[in-house]
Amino acid sequence: MTVVNRRARSPRGSGEDLREALVTATAELLETQDLNSLSVRTVTSATGVSPTALYLHFTDLAELLRAVKARFFGELRDSLLAAGGDVRALAKAYLRYAREHDGRYAVMFHAHRRTDAPATPAAELVEVGWAAFEPLIAAVRAVLPDASDDEVRETSLELWIALHGRAQLSVSMPWFELPDEDRYVDRLVRQIVGQPA
Repeated sequence: MTVVNRRARSPRGSGEDLREALVTATAELLETQDLNSLSVRTVTSATGVSPTALYLHFTDLAELLRAVKARFFGELRDSLLAAGGDVRALAKAYLRYAREHDGRYAVMFHAHRRTDAPATPAAELVEVGWAAFEPLIAAVRAVLPDASDDEVRETSLELWIALHGRAQLSVSMPWFELPDEDRYVDRLVRQIVGQPA
């Protein structure tokens, strides 16, 4: 006979605790499992609740995954804010987050290729995604005080695209010999932002 560890019944009014528990369990599962192996049953089993409990807080697995991505983007934002306002420090913090949390990074930027997938993500995910990059945009603005908002945005995006490319390669092809991270960041910031080392 199999014994299932059930989560203790929560007191009335503590539904938000279960929601957070589901997000946390999903985040932890995605540290070691591929996104494609995630299911309602694996999440609820890890949380110790029945599969129907998930639907009290999320419409479906995709909505739960958006909440997990939002948490990860929040963590990335916190990492960038902790790095200070220097463009190089922020770039290095970005790459460090991707390297130290490769499972989370892969989930954050996972792209569905199904034809029935929405063309754009949910509005709240777009909002937290942009919020994560506000520290980088602010640092670029500080270096280019005379640039227009459009120029600052484009320069910030060019910098992020280059950082993301390197981070994505380190996650998906860890065996690939990439340039030294510090030299890469120095060269990148010099080329895109025009800030000498």
